Amino acid sequence: RTRQDRGRQHPASGRSRTMLRTPTGVLSDEEAKRLFERVGFEPPPQMSTQDALMLLMSIAKQQADREARQQRPGRGRTAVYPAGATAEAAETVLREHGAMCTPINPCGIEIMGLDVPANNGTLDPKVAGALEVLMAAHGLVLLRGQGRQVEESGVSGRFLTGEQQCQLSESFGAGALHSTHGVHPESPCRDVFRLSNDPNRGFNSVGPEWHNDGSFCREVFGHVVYHIVKAPEGAGDTRFAHLGIAVDKLPPAVVARLRRCVSVNSNGGAVHPLVHKHPISGRESLYLHLGMTGCIIEVPDPAAAEEAVVDSPLCPSKTPADLPRVKADFAEEHGLPPDAVAWRVNDMDTFFSGFSDLLDSPEVCYSHKWEEGDVVIIDNLAVAHKAAPGAHDLKNGLRILHRTTILSERPLDPAPELKLPHTLPTDGPCPFEEGAVWREGYVGFRWGAWTERTTPH
Repeated sequence: RTRQDRGRQHPASGRSRTMLRTPTGVLSDEEAKRLFERVGFEPPPQMSTQDALMLLMSIAKQQADREARQQRPGRGRTAVYPAGATAEAAETVLREHGAMCTPINPCGIEIMGLDVPANNGTLDPKVAGALEVLMAAHGLVLLRGQGRQVEESGVSGRFLTGEQQCQLSESFGAGALHSTHGVHPESPCRDVFRLSNDPNRGFNSVGPEWHNDGSFCREVFGHVVYHIVKAPEGAGDTRFAHLGIAVDKLPPAVVARLRRCVSVNSNGGAVHPLVHKHPISGRESLYLHLGMTGCIIEVPDPAAAEEAVVDSPLCPSKTPADLPRVKADFAEEHGLPPDAVAWRVNDMDTFFSGFSDLLDSPEVCYSHKWEEGDVVIIDNLAVAHKAAPGAHDLKNGLRILHRTTILSERPLDPAPELKLPHTLPTDGPCPFEEGAVWREGYVGFRWGAWTERTTPH
């Protein structure tokens, strides 16, 4: 229709009125302008009232669609562990369902013979439980060649649709998605976090440092599904580090001290242990977000008559007695032990750099080169991950990765014997003596040669 056809003149009160069409009837020009004022909508210059009204209705529909997608109900826990919850029992279950397993060195296991889109992404509960047990042991499972030839969000290829990835994700953990991320305009749905080295196709510059997803929540994400929609021809790997193997590489004295330490997330104040026992495997594992940590708190061991300095880059050069102590009023108000201490800049800088080097080592880290149809599912408490160099650079070829995050069944809290709170307010002044690190914000403590890295996510 022409612009003149979109409105019509209507005689009223001795003069003509422009009547504007809507899907449910007509509005006068004056009624439309009052509507614009009421909702705070300012039409672009030179746009007709009819076109402005259609634009407003389009925006309202997009918002309603987003809100509807936010209300996606989870189906609840369905995964069933094999008897004994051992890796051997899990592999037996998968063989019974026609799947075979091949370990990946140093971490991960490839599963062959599963067809994810066959049931629109939903897995048999026994298969899902077996995969959870294998993820707890190996850190991640790799499924290659998943999807059918589809076109979605402007991309043609062989991959899972957004709905199929969400259905797959709900097969694990609490059986519900835990979506805290922003929604890119090209994302197929609210619950898919779309990453790309082209900002027009997805969010870029995400995750260049070792981290675990959801560390700003008390209940960090239990599992995470990564699915490549467009694999780059050049660099664009995602790296995964087994946090249980990493503990095994540390001297016992270092592990003993780290057991009494926690990180405070700079983007929400969640308090998580640096060392914890994995809830399925029982294996001691590290846990630290190198981009969102605002403080490390240590609680001295009351059983130690005199604690010695541990000679390691993964421990402070001082004993707890020589570190800045918590201020009495803050400790009383927020439930910290009165002898709790915080690490200084040099302590954290050395530790973060040593932690990163440890996870980079070939005995701990697996670098995955994406191929079309790849799905990687991780146990978010068993492995850390990061984008490899070049993953954010479009000159290596278009890279589009879809991530979905699954609600955990349990919080990741400090050990009860440390008597520390689950969260702390990070938006106030430093509650420790002079010299302690206390950072607040989306990006936490800047460590090492941070200016040479992509902006931490």
